[in-house]
Amino acid sequence: MEIRSIPIPNSRLTEGETYPFEVIKRISLGEGDDWFVLKDPLGYKILMPAGFYRDYGFEGGQSIACRVDKINCNGRMFLEPAHPHYLEGSVYSFDVTGSGHRINILDLDEYYLQVSDVFGNSWEVMTSNPELVELPPARIPCLVRRIKKGKLFLEIHGEQRPAGGLRPGKTYVFRVVDEKVNPDDGYAYYILEDTRKNRHLLRKKYYHHYGICKGEKIRCRVERLGTEGIYFLEPEHPCYMPGQNYTFPIDRFEELVFSDGFAQPVMVLKDCHGEEVRVHVGKDLAKSLEDQTGIAARVRTIRKSRLELEVGPVI
Repeated sequence: MEIRSIPIPNSRLTEGETYPFEVIKRISLGEGDDWFVLKDPLGYKILMPAGFYRDYGFEGGQSIACRVDKINCNGRMFLEPAHPHYLEGSVYSFDVTGSGHRINILDLDEYYLQVSDVFGNSWEVMTSNPELVELPPARIPCLVRRIKKGKLFLEIHGEQRPAGGLRPGKTYVFRVVDEKVNPDDGYAYYILEDTRKNRHLLRKKYYHHYGICKGEKIRCRVERLGTEGIYFLEPEHPCYMPGQNYTFPIDRFEELVFSDGFAQPVMVLKDCHGEEVRVHVGKDLAKSLEDQTGIAARVRTIRKSRLELEVGPVI
């Protein structure tokens, strides 16, 4: 079986770890398409979108700390530079510039404050206290829960927002009550309702092949409670259960070639819906499987309908 080489424009670093990067320069690939050219700790160059970090003051020759926020299944690395003024998990005082109330995509009352950061950027902070919206303070302490693509995810310090009573790691039955497009982000969602009549969002994009329909009941595992008080749910896969072993057809082999010269063999399998599942394997195993058409694998986890597999013996 022929192995296709795919160049990856970054070195191999560890997801979740923070490393020093050197800012080489800023370049433009078109109108509104600006990028920072960075040099990683191994001396190789990588691009980072500049638009999210226009206020950070990055200049050529500067050393900046970047967290490897994500490495996708194709080996591409996504960075999140440290904010010049705010640290995740810390509390800061923000100027309150406005407040409001609206009915959200779940048809629920939503109350929020608008706050301004040190750069003058405006962010919304949700609250379960209507009185705080009616008579907003001049300043308010907020916990920086997360920073992603330069965006601050904030919550009012000391305020416990209702979580809905679901426990991460547990599986519950939900009824699909509607499908809507969220005007805030333009994405389509299934609207799910639990047994307590609380409503939840499920991004439709990842589960279109599940055949989920309005009115039916589905089982979902609660992955975690997000930074905005929304649960991340994972519906049970129609074909697979985590912890179980299955046979998968081998579609092809690829080799990810990183900037530092390291080559990672990848076995591309197909699931029951014909979706590709990429599994990193050792060179010896890849060579031994060249003439095989299938392999046994254990499903470790399923996230956003994508399988994470552990390969087993050759079939």
